[in-house]
Amino acid sequence: MSASCRAPRLIATLAGLLLITSLSAMPGMNEASAAERELRSFSPWSSQSVPPSALLDPDPSPQPGPPQPPVAAAPEVVPDTPTAFSLAVIPDTQRELHEASDTRFDERMEWLVAKRSALDLRYVVHTGDVVDWDDPTHAMYERASAGFARLDDAGIAWSAAVGNHDTAAVCSGGSACPGGDASVDVRDTTTWNEYFPADRLARLGGTFEDGRSDNNWTTFDAGGRHWLVLTLELWPRPEVVDWADDIVATHPDHNVIVNTHMFLAQDGSISQTAGGYGATSPQYLYDRVIARRPNVKIVLSGHVGTFAHRVETIAGNKVVMLSGTWHSQTTNPVRQLQIDPSKGRVVSHTYAPRTRETWAGANLTVTGLTFI
Repeated sequence: MSASCRAPRLIATLAGLLLITSLSAMPGMNEASAAERELRSFSPWSSQSVPPSALLDPDPSPQPGPPQPPVAAAPEVVPDTPTAFSLAVIPDTQRELHEASDTRFDERMEWLVAKRSALDLRYVVHTGDVVDWDDPTHAMYERASAGFARLDDAGIAWSAAVGNHDTAAVCSGGSACPGGDASVDVRDTTTWNEYFPADRLARLGGTFEDGRSDNNWTTFDAGGRHWLVLTLELWPRPEVVDWADDIVATHPDHNVIVNTHMFLAQDGSISQTAGGYGATSPQYLYDRVIARRPNVKIVLSGHVGTFAHRVETIAGNKVVMLSGTWHSQTTNPVRQLQIDPSKGRVVSHTYAPRTRETWAGANLTVTGLTFI
């Protein structure tokens, strides 16, 4: 066959491959497998293991970008029943606050305020590592505090978990502090509590330690139900876990959302380690609170990987566990959780206001939940 005859066939083959690739990346093309994904853990990192050294370092090496690239997306999933409402989950934002010229953190907050009515947004959760490190100027904390002030001014309740980068365990540059004891320094949240004190939190129910927001619980009502957001320190101390269990046990009429910086590993499993400098593992928290209390419905975390999820049914109680980190240098993801108590449904939709992207692997629908 002549070269002139082969060329059109080659062009046609390449065009077909490009069409298949573009279709597989479009939102909605994976809907057939959504029900299967609902009942098993997911992570784009499932084929990669986490080296133990990465868990011992307060600043794990940055992970590569997600294998499945982000795609253009609609900005929100609008509640479609009278009982449906939204909760926003902000992942690790430390890369967004290095420079005053980087406005991604503010843009996300502005977007949430602007979309409050459309989303029926009732609460905003940050899963920790708000800043990357502290310095004498507290510049990153200043920028983060100004961003949260947009929610304060709009009357939107929020709370944030303490990440390792939000503590004295991490020094300038994002690495472990030289000569320090990370197991001690990770409980030093002096600057955190100057900028995010407990009395700044709306609808505060209580704290583990007076004057410190590291471990707190807040409440809100939505969808005709009572909700309790339980925020816990990273790899919590045993006495904190005991306190958390007591809070959940004494609020049986509240649907509980647990927020702690580290819970799911990047492969979607429950982490078995305390990172080398924490007090207890996520498995310890699972065994002593989450698996014991049927009013725990959602667990949120970050710290490693990009995104992962896990759904477990424990003695008839279905629990949704979600992790999101991203560590983006270019955009500002936020997870919108649409919760519909009447349908027993949670819908996760991710969106980055800066680049108008979503990540299909982080978007899922879970049904069959029983809300109190």
